[in-house]
Amino acid sequence: MGFIRVILIILIIYYVIRIISRILTPILLNLLFKKMKNQQNQSYEKQREEVDVIIENVPKNKKSNDNVGEYVDFEEVDEK
Repeated sequence: MGFIRVILIILIIYYVIRIISRILTPILLNLLFKKMKNQQNQSYEKQREEVDVIIENVPKNKKSNDNVGEYVDFEEVDEK
């Protein structure tokens, strides 16, 4: 009788832990994701504050240089 009682207690504990874990796992994961998102947002804001780029003078027209040179065709020479 003692052996069956121990087996039943182990099965009851197993199922109770299983039910509790199904309830608590989504809650804990949700809290973890919120914490990670807050940390990510804080680090993004710090990076954004550190990097402020101001461009004062922007050239209006870029002139291209067409006089770069001419194309020279070449042939490979086998040296023996």
